[in-house]
Amino acid sequence: MNNTAILQNELIHRLMADREGPCISLLFPTHRTMPDAAQDPLILRRLVKEAEERVLELGNKRDMEPLLKRLGEVEGSIDHNHNGDGMAIFIASDFTEVVRLPFPVDERAAVDSTFVTREVIRWKLGGVEHHVLVLSTKAARLYQASNDRLVGEVRGAFPMRNHRSPADALAASTPKGQLNLLREFHVDVDRAIREEVGPKGRVVVACTHEQYPHLVAEGDHASLFIGNLPGSHDEATPASVVKAAWTLAYEDQKKRHIADLEILQQAPATQHSTSVIDIWKQVHEGRGMTLLVERDLRIAAKVTGDRIELVNDPKAPDVVDDIVDDIIEEQIRKGGEVRILPNGLLAEYKGIALLLRY
Repeated sequence: MNNTAILQNELIHRLMADREGPCISLLFPTHRTMPDAAQDPLILRRLVKEAEERVLELGNKRDMEPLLKRLGEVEGSIDHNHNGDGMAIFIASDFTEVVRLPFPVDERAAVDSTFVTREVIRWKLGGVEHHVLVLSTKAARLYQASNDRLVGEVRGAFPMRNHRSPADALAASTPKGQLNLLREFHVDVDRAIREEVGPKGRVVVACTHEQYPHLVAEGDHASLFIGNLPGSHDEATPASVVKAAWTLAYEDQKKRHIADLEILQQAPATQHSTSVIDIWKQVHEGRGMTLLVERDLRIAAKVTGDRIELVNDPKAPDVVDDIVDDIIEEQIRKGGEVRILPNGLLAEYKGIALLLRY
């Protein structure tokens, strides 16, 4: 999902909306099966208690009653039998949102003026959204995938059948004639894919290794095709093909991360920043082109007007416990790109860097 899609995503839009009063964010790892899942309600109860104490530090119980009421209700409203690998709960005086995440997250309770959206943005932005084309000489089917999970089958132009019948049966019986008919089919498939996924799409093609180069050769945008899962997959389930194709999509994602780092390494000193204080200011000024940040980087800071001061205690009064989360949100609002990278990839930049527009 690109940044434009992030801004249009209903969940992200709700979480980034301006709100009055404290915003509570509860994040914790969850478990899919018993007996491990039995500890999930206990973790939530502990976080609810911690959040309640922090809310009461901000005002008296009567003033905070709408918020505390929602906080108390959420604990009993969750069915832990359907947990994934992580959970994020967002509560304001007029708002409650529970999000099950496909990856584990660190246990955390935050009470601030905004929600902690990093993990949801990481889920929506950091996931590898791609398509898988199952192709044979007779048909083509297109599936939407997120990481190794099947999202759904694309309908409309797909599924596509190769209905071509030769005008000259004798000519079509030759290898050259058969290849020409297949080439016409590939042109139609390529056109339909481009209309569906757009110029920045990524498509893994599941077909024989003999057919794949012919499809790429006929394509107007060969860069859309990021790898070939060889073999005949007509009888395979869509979910199994998507799971097998994930290795290729993941390798493509790693190449893109490396390319981002190469751009950063080659950028002149005047065209990038690595100081969190400078990055916060430049992002708010709309100067950020691409923000690169490690997945779990968190930095506490105190905001005073148009400047910030980094602090050591994220729970101290008037402190934003994660200024990096705010930087990511503001970069998205300003229309800049965000890359959430694996931990360690930005070690020489202390976990964060910004490529500048000017």
